[in-house]
Amino acid sequence: MGRKLFLFVCLLALFGSGCVPEDRPPRRRAIRVALLQGADAVTLSSKGVLTLRDTRSGKTLATARRARPITVRLAARGLNLAGTTYAVRSLRVTGSSNEISFNGKTYPGSLRILRQERGLLIVNLVDVDAYLKAVVSSEMLPTWPQEALKAQAVVSRSFVFHHALRNRRKDFDISSSSQVYNPDKRDARTDNAVDATRKIVIFYRGELLLPFFCTSCGGFTEYAANVWQSEGRFPPPVRCPFCRECPDFRWQVRMSFGELRKKLGSAGIPRARSIAVHRRSASGGRITALKIECENGDRIVKINRFRMIMGPNVIKSGFFDIKARDGYITFSGRGWGHGVGMCQRGAKILAERGKSFKSISRYYFPGAKIKKMRW
Repeated sequence: MGRKLFLFVCLLALFGSGCVPEDRPPRRRAIRVALLQGADAVTLSSKGVLTLRDTRSGKTLATARRARPITVRLAARGLNLAGTTYAVRSLRVTGSSNEISFNGKTYPGSLRILRQERGLLIVNLVDVDAYLKAVVSSEMLPTWPQEALKAQAVVSRSFVFHHALRNRRKDFDISSSSQVYNPDKRDARTDNAVDATRKIVIFYRGELLLPFFCTSCGGFTEYAANVWQSEGRFPPPVRCPFCRECPDFRWQVRMSFGELRKKLGSAGIPRARSIAVHRRSASGGRITALKIECENGDRIVKINRFRMIMGPNVIKSGFFDIKARDGYITFSGRGWGHGVGMCQRGAKILAERGKSFKSISRYYFPGAKIKKMRW
């Protein structure tokens, strides 16, 4: 095999695996955030002049002045702008005030509207720092210690960079639901946390880490593979006694077995008779799978799926015990979230004890390196 062909095969194997090496600089600063998918129509406005252009040719197709709304609709052979149909697949929407209002919220940067088989895809093209300032203030209370806010900024930056590099050939980098993205909630303290950690991210074993975080880990963080099928290389879990100090550390939910059975049935698990723990994690004993006895046989359900069926704010974590009595089921648990990665409540306590954002990050991601990334 020739040297050039050998190098090509090695690069293909590396990048095709989803790994993001340290020395691979991205080529842009804008993040593409999917705000809405599958819409039939969207209405836009701006404080300044709103301009809608064909993405491919750059031709201006419509304008709207000073807060006058304009509606884009899905048409049989293109897109309809304020009553006129154009044979285009994609629009670039810009505002002279560098912000656009959409669905009751105002977003910085510009929008791209793409025509897809299932409807319109609305993508916000936004500077990465502006995106992070809207994320950190949405994911963590701005009143928390500055070092905790900085740790959140580093985790959220690593998270979005990883997605941006992995999804560079797709129509968007990340969904607005992957990390809560609400520009209306920006705060000076979280803005400062983003600015103070600019370009700083987390690497693990030579790769940009895809780090996760949860509200409260319940005393132990979790193996990523116990929650999701495969997330590549990820640091091992750690003991976290810090979130125990939070007032909502423990929780309890009581429901009738009929209600439980109905929710399971709507998720494709019909005629449930009983529910029991099937498997617990070696990391603190968190439930990783449940055994649900049904009339047509037993079902093994992973904990993450069970929480989504019941509601992640109902069954708050996988740390719980089950008691059945008199037709009712009681779930008594601790913690809030999937438990993988950084415990936000733990990060708050550590920051209050004087720990830096780097120390907090290294604690929850043992073996990780905190360093700047070119962007």
